[in-house]
Amino acid sequence: MNRRWSLLGCSVLLLSTVAAEAPSGSEILARIESENSRRHSQLKEYSGNRQYTMQNTRFGMEAAVAVLMNYRQSDGQRYTVVSRSGSDKLNGIIDQVIASERVESQPPESTRRDITAANYRARLLAIEVAAKRSCYVVELTPRIKNRFLIVGKVWVDTESFAVVRIEGQFAASVSILLGAPRLTEDFIEVQGYWLPAHVKSVTSSLLLGPTELEILFSNYQLDQDSAPQQ
Repeated sequence: MNRRWSLLGCSVLLLSTVAAEAPSGSEILARIESENSRRHSQLKEYSGNRQYTMQNTRFGMEAAVAVLMNYRQSDGQRYTVVSRSGSDKLNGIIDQVIASERVESQPPESTRRDITAANYRARLLAIEVAAKRSCYVVELTPRIKNRFLIVGKVWVDTESFAVVRIEGQFAASVSILLGAPRLTEDFIEVQGYWLPAHVKSVTSSLLLGPTELEILFSNYQLDQDSAPQQ
């Protein structure tokens, strides 16, 4: 019994020490902003493939759209559809998602969804391993209710302060058809930059019922001028 309480006391002391040494939520937000600013300033141009797949269980519909995405710092993202299949209705919704992403990639719209102190309050919850990295797990609470922000958690690399995972629900409805989806987004490191690797969005609206959207990102190609600077 004494040994059990001794081990418990050591665990509590260790957790308290880690919490005391870890940065605050506001400090983590500041470091995320700094890392995002570095990426935005250095990553001037890149491209990649995206596969959008949408399924609707109420009507038994499915659709898939493959695109080539090209990003330039000056004008945001541009999309070229490579192939599409399945339900015309769901294809139309995917097209709306792509159009929205294009607009939101351009300033000043791009700043409205950033993880910043202007958009969020943050609270450190824990330290966990995600994407094989030691990460701060931070609770995010939007300062305002809009469709660009989420209520949820973010996993932040303790060394680079890059975002490696996001989980949560949009703070407001993104559209009449999709409502306010729940979102999971995972990132992958590409030549020193953390970029999206997989997005899963699940919603259940009155019009469509349960609907799931997955986006897979692949074949990133970075411009030579975008090599990370020390």
